[in-house]
Amino acid sequence: MRIFGIIIALSILAAVAISGCLSGGDKPPADLLEPRVNSEADVTISVTYLPDITDATAFEIKVTAHKDYDDNFKDNSYLRDSSGKIYQPLSYEGAGGHHASGTLRFPKIESKSFELVIKDVAGVNERVFKW
Repeated sequence: MRIFGIIIALSILAAVAISGCLSGGDKPPADLLEPRVNSEADVTISVTYLPDITDATAFEIKVTAHKDYDDNFKDNSYLRDSSGKIYQPLSYEGAGGHHASGTLRFPKIESKSFELVIKDVAGVNERVFKW
């Protein structure tokens, strides 16, 4: 009888653990939230996907340079989804300086994987950030 009780208790614990792993919740996977970084030609660009913005696909962009840096990423960026479709930015709101930063917004996409491409920064043809 005691073994039967242990088996039932373990079964319940296993069911709870499995359902918790499968539920996923409303939070995106941690990897999706990790910044992507590119450091070339004395300019470091860090890009973080912002999944909580409901009306757009958006990214926080941070630039660290050895001199003042000011760029409108709306003019030199695009988003590419997993099928290869290209999306042009809707807006970029940010400020320049040694530590420039801002938010780059695109139309809302539903693709689970995508790439942000930033072109022609400090002589680097393309910097590709993948999710």
